[in-house]
Formats: sequence, structure tokens, C-alpha cells
Amino acid sequence: MKKLEKEAVLKERMILISAVSFFIFILPYILHLAINGIQPAKVETFGQSTQTILVQMKSHVESIQLETYLVGALARNSETIYDEETLKAIAVILRSNAVCAILEERAVMRDSFYSDEELRILWQDEYKDNMERYREIIVSTEGIVIFYEGEIVEVPFHKISAGTTRDSDIFEECRPYVCSVESAEDMYADGYYTIMEISDGALGEDFAILTQDRFGYALSVRVNKEEMNGESFRLKYGLPSACFDYDFQDGVYFFYIRGVGHGFGLSMYGADALAKKGWSFAEILEYYYPGIQIRKENRSDVIAFYGEF
Repeated sequence: MKKLEKEAVLKERMILISAVSFFIFILPYILHLAINGIQPAKVETFGQSTQTILVQMKSHVESIQLETYLVGALARNSETIYDEETLKAIAVILRSNAVCAILEERAVMRDSFYSDEELRILWQDEYKDNMERYREIIVSTEGIVIFYEGEIVEVPFHKISAGTTRDSDIFEECRPYVCSVESAEDMYADGYYTIMEISDGALGEDFAILTQDRFGYALSVRVNKEEMNGESFRLKYGLPSACFDYDFQDGVYFFYIRGVGHGFGLSMYGADALAKKGWSFAEILEYYYPGIQIRKENRSDVIAFYGEF
């Protein structure tokens, strides 16, 4: 009996010694976290994530590492002259949209991003610097997405508004976070106002705007005696935006166009104007998408709109 008691005491002492040893071993790491917090991944380890996104190529679907895709998507949907906070805002939008596609097991289109080869051609001598900068943007916003009422949401964005963004009342699916906000700085952007000429041979003599929304965007038009969606019309005939007026002179239609893109959600030019005034990327997103929450994809705590991220 005494032998069993001695063995039990010895066992308890061994457990205690092991626990103390383990605590001493991890103590420096605990102190480091307490002082420095959890640090974001470094650019040198970029591309280590196992998360992937499906991309629809011409003849097949390909799986691409998410961070690699996001760099190419950010390059495709921004300009290198944009402020850091503007690029971060766009990166969060792109990540949120990409995560929605991943969750729905849906492939994104090949033309939604630039490949590394395309970026080398696009950036040429500036490739190394631009690539490092864009990777840092993606790393600094790692995991951050847009939520609305507890769900990750896909949000639209465009280049230049017509002075105000559009609301989503014409969408089949209600998106209360896509609503009209003022973006007056857009009216000073290069490309805000465009005049285009299209012959009546291309459009027919009876061209007309059939319906418009309250922001001046054509919802439907008549082309060669057939009705066409306003957005489809502007894409087919190369208009920067469907927000236009027109007149007809000597067999030619003159289009007077405001803005670039569909006008919904964040205006990249307007966002950059706010960033240059000192707004953070979170403040910019919260302005253009009222009612959203910005937080990590796998965490429930809301990212603060001020301070460090």
C-alpha cells in the first residue's frame, strides 16, 4: 500500500514539473504577444495561404491562390497613383467579393485580374516596386471583409460617379447598404465628362432613351427599333457610363456623358479624394456602404474605424 502511495506522489510531482517546464518554455512567447500583439504576415511569406479561388479560363476552370489573385485584381481595378488607404479600401472590397465567390463555389472571370506576366508588361521597370507595394496592401488587409447583418456581402464599385452614387432600388435583390451618397469630388476628375459621336447608321434614326433613374442613368433605350438595357448599351457602344443626354444633328448622335462605370457603391476617384483628406480605408468603406461592418472573416469582433488595423 505504501509503495502505491509513493508512486502516486511521484507521478503528481512529475506532472507538476512538466507543467512548470512548459510554462517557462512558452513564457517568452506570451510576453512577446503581450507587448507586440499578433503581427501580420510579412511580405516575404506572401502566397503561403492555402485558400484558393476558382477562375474561369477560356476552356477550363483553374484554382489560384487567393492572395496571388487579389494582387492581380487590385492592379486590374486601381491606379498606382492612388493613396494607400484607397488601395486598402479596394483590396477589402475585392477580398469580400472573392470570399463570397469561394463560399458559393462560384468561379470568377479571367478578366477580373492581371496575371504576373501581364503585370510585368504593364509595369515594366516599375514592376518590382509596384509588386512589393501591392503585396503589402493585401497583407495589411489580410482576412478583412465586409459584413452586413452578420453575412459577408458582395459589393459593387466603379471608377467615377456622376456626382452622387446610385442606390440599389433597381436590383432584384434588396441591398440596403448600396445607397446613394454624395461624391462631389468626382466632378473634378479627368474623364468625368465625355462627348461621343455615334452615327445613325449604328443606332438607327429612332434612337431614344426610354427610361432613366433619378440619377440620370439610362435604364432602357431603343436601338434600331429594339429595346436594350442601358448598361448593356453603354458597354456595347463603348460609352464610359450610362448617365448621358444626347442630341441628333446631320445623321450623328452626340452623347454627353457623366462619370465612368455603373455608378453603384464606392467611387474609386471619390474614395481617393477622401483618403487624401486623411480618411482611413474603413471610414471610406463605411461612408460608401452605410450600415456595414468591417471585420476579419473568421472573427466576430468589429474592426475599429480609427487607429491601427
